[in-house]
Amino acid sequence: MSYITELKEKNLKMNRKIMLDSLPGFLGKNYLVVTLVILIIAGMVLSNKFFMARNILNILLQNSMMTIISMGMLFAIITGGIDLSVGSVVALSGCLVAGFIQGGANTLPAISLVLLIMALVGMTSGILVSYGRIAPFIVTLAMMTIVRGLAYIYQIGADRRIDGTALTETINSNIGIIPVPIIIMAIVVIVIGFILEKTTFGRGVYAIGGNSETARLAGINVNLNVILVYTISSVLAAISGIILAGRLSMGTALVGQGFELDAIAAVVVGGASLSGGTGTAVNTLMGAFIIGILANIMNLMGVAAYPQMIIKGVIIVAAVLIKRGLGKNE
Repeated sequence: MSYITELKEKNLKMNRKIMLDSLPGFLGKNYLVVTLVILIIAGMVLSNKFFMARNILNILLQNSMMTIISMGMLFAIITGGIDLSVGSVVALSGCLVAGFIQGGANTLPAISLVLLIMALVGMTSGILVSYGRIAPFIVTLAMMTIVRGLAYIYQIGADRRIDGTALTETINSNIGIIPVPIIIMAIVVIVIGFILEKTTFGRGVYAIGGNSETARLAGINVNLNVILVYTISSVLAAISGIILAGRLSMGTALVGQGFELDAIAAVVVGGASLSGGTGTAVNTLMGAFIIGILANIMNLMGVAAYPQMIIKGVIIVAAVLIKRGLGKNE
C-alpha cells in the first residue's frame, strides 16, 4: 500500500509540474482572453454599475466605433506603417455627411460621397508613402493636420445639426435587440478578418510587413497594396465618423482628437508589432475592448481624465512587455 501511495504522489507531483510548465505557454497564447476576463471581474468587484445592461450597452456602442477605426489601423501597422490621420478623418467625414444632409441630400448618396472623398484622402496618403517614399509617420501626420483644418473650415464655426433625419434614426435604432453600430462593427471585423486571412491581398499585406523587398521579388505589387491599405484605413475611419455624427445628431470638427492613439494602442495591445508583419482582426477587437473596458471602469470609479491617460499608458506598456515575456515560452 505504501508503494502505491508513493507512486500516486509522484504522479500527482509530475502532473502539477507539467501544468506549471505549460502555464506560461497557455498564457502567451491566450493572454488577451485572460486579460479581458480579469478586467470584467475587476469591473464587477469595483462597481455595482459595471454589469448593468445600460453600462454594457454603452461599452459596446463606444467601442464599436473605435474597433472599426482600429481595423483600418491594423492594416497600416501590419505593413510596418502607421496612420495618424484617422481621428481627423472621423471629424471631417462627420462634418461632411451632416452638411450634405443638412443641404438636402438623401442619406445614402451623402454617405457614398463622403466615403468616396475619404477614400481619396487615404489614397493620397498611400501614394505619398509608396511612390513619394515619404515615411508613413510624416505623411499621415501632415494629413492629420490638413484634414482637421478642412473640417474646421467646412464647419465654419457652427456645428452641423441633423436632428430627426434618416441617418440619426438609423444609427440610433436596433435590428432586433442589437444596436446598428454594433452590427456594423461585427460586419467590419468579419470582413477584415476574411480579407487578411483568406485573400491574396491579405497575404500580400503580411508579406510587405515582413520584408517589402522580398514581397516585391515574389511578384507582389507593393505600391498598389500600400495604397489600398491606406485607402481602407481612411474609409473605415470615415464609417466611424458617420456613425458618430448619427449618434450625436450633428457633425463637428471637435471630435476624433486622440482617436489615432487609441487605435494604435488597440492594435498593439492586440499583439501586433509596430515593425510590421503580425496582427489579426480578432486580437485587435479584443485589444480595443480591453482599452474600452479599462476606460469604462475608471469612469465608473470617478478617476479624472488626466490620471486615466497615465494609467492607460502604463497598462499599454505593461501589456506589450507581458506579451513579449510570455511569448518566449510559447
